[in-house]
Amino acid sequence: MVGQNISSVHQSASVQGTVDIDAVRGLLAAFRADVDRHATDLQNATVLRAMADTVDTSLAAPGAPQAVTLRGIAQALPALVVGTAVQQGGEALANAIGLLLG
Repeated sequence: MVGQNISSVHQSASVQGTVDIDAVRGLLAAFRADVDRHATDLQNATVLRAMADTVDTSLAAPGAPQAVTLRGIAQALPALVVGTAVQQGGEALANAIGLLLG
């Protein structure tokens, strides 16, 4: 369990062990909802939405997910969400993608 205190709101997220594509899709859906809910407060909402769309497209591709694309998103996402209202969901999604790719 990890936590972050941002503007007096405690956030926590947990991703442990291994994950499957369905788990990543669940985190992706939650992340998209958070981005939509906080879009007016996010400087990079458009970029975050585009990243979410790319993850979704990659997960839906036949065969194995597009590892290079997903790995790049997993590496970039935490820096884009740090200190924002979507930090928890973004970090959880990035961690889940990393675990999925092994």
